This record gives sequence, C-alpha cells and structure tokens, in this order.
Amino acid sequence: MMIEPPIEKMSEKVGNKYKLCVLASKRAVELQIRNIHSGVEPEQTELTEAANEIWEGKIVADDSMENKGK
Repeated sequence: MMIEPPIEKMSEKVGNKYKLCVLASKRAVELQIRNIHSGVEPEQTELTEAANEIWEGKIVADDSMENKGK
C-alpha cells in the first residue's frame, strides 16, 4: 500500500483518481523503457518514481485525457 505521496491529495491535484491512474501508469511505462535502454537498475519502482514526480509537480495532467474516450 502506498502511503507517501498521499493518493487522495494527489488525485485532487490531478483532478480525479482516473486521471491519476492513467497519468501514473503512462509515466511508469516511460520510465521502464528508459531504465531498460540505459541498463541502470532503479532505486525505486517506476510507479513510485512516477507518483513522486506527480506529487512534486514535475508531471501534470493534460486536459486531452478527459476527451480520449468520447
């Protein structure tokens, strides 16, 4: 269970839990690809790194995420 960064506060920051999940998973995949190509073993999981980036404001949700399923 992830305690830090707090999921509820991150979902408020992004807009909702769905956006948070999509944003974190997309970023985690990007980080996995980066780590595979660089050959470096990450200190933390890619999902944890993505969550930290979202919490720190390094990654922000794009409004186009809401329109993709319509």
